[in-house]
Amino acid sequence: MGVGDGPSQWSIEKFGFAQAVALRKRVPAALKRAVERAMDAREASEMTSDHAFGTVRWLVQYEELNQRLRDLPDVTDLRPPGAQFRITLCAGHFLLPWHYSNRNDIEIARARPGRTFSRFARDLLVLCGPKPRYQQDTLPLMPLSDQEARDRSELREVVERLPVEPKVLLVGYACNSDAGLLRVSWGEAALRHNDELEWQHVEDLPLPGDTSQGRRGFAA
Repeated sequence: MGVGDGPSQWSIEKFGFAQAVALRKRVPAALKRAVERAMDAREASEMTSDHAFGTVRWLVQYEELNQRLRDLPDVTDLRPPGAQFRITLCAGHFLLPWHYSNRNDIEIARARPGRTFSRFARDLLVLCGPKPRYQQDTLPLMPLSDQEARDRSELREVVERLPVEPKVLLVGYACNSDAGLLRVSWGEAALRHNDELEWQHVEDLPLPGDTSQGRRGFAA
């Protein structure tokens, strides 16, 4: 994956040319600022661990996306039931941030959700994300997995009140408390029952101020 000089055809089809150009710049800028705020929190905490960094980063990733994008056309937001944040909805697509790695050399398509994927992220993908191309049915006598058995009725009710049936775009990024933001990617993926992501499309976005990369991506 990588980044080119302009928005991809995939993003233009999703948002239109002008909106795709704006998102290509503003989404990485929002995540860069979120990581900077988390780094500041870690320094202020005077802790040797990354506890403050991770806690603050998780919350402000939603805040910064909302603040940076809310003046664009066809952008609104939604507060999930019981949540302290609002998730951005752009042209019928939830922009779901995901810190998938602390390293620059890990591509998002190789990352597994694991503990870095919140319960809310899983629930939103199950309700609004694409469906896996192949999913083994649960046998009648087999117990449901935790993912299958979860009650998502409150979130479902909120989502169903939206004027459009929303989709989910994963906005993944790599960062750490020393080097800051390292990489940003976005795309569409289905969540399988075995906690793997099945990518349908994924591509990198340019880091703020970075003009050295050439776009790469894939559509499955």
